[in-house]
Amino acid sequence: MNGYLTKAQLHAFERGVEAYRDGKMRQDNPYPPEADYFGLWDEGYQKEQNGSSHHADVG
Repeated sequence: MNGYLTKAQLHAFERGVEAYRDGKMRQDNPYPPEADYFGLWDEGYQKEQNGSSHHADVG
């Protein structure tokens, strides 16, 4: 990537974050695997998953 995200790309990433927060599974990714936004959604999901589990360990 070239260091910045378009609004649509950012939206896909944020949807992944929200999906994790809403208790959805990674398999619930609404984008087909061949879509550009599939990976961004997954990145958001994983980032939130890793960040959430990290914060849980700190407390």
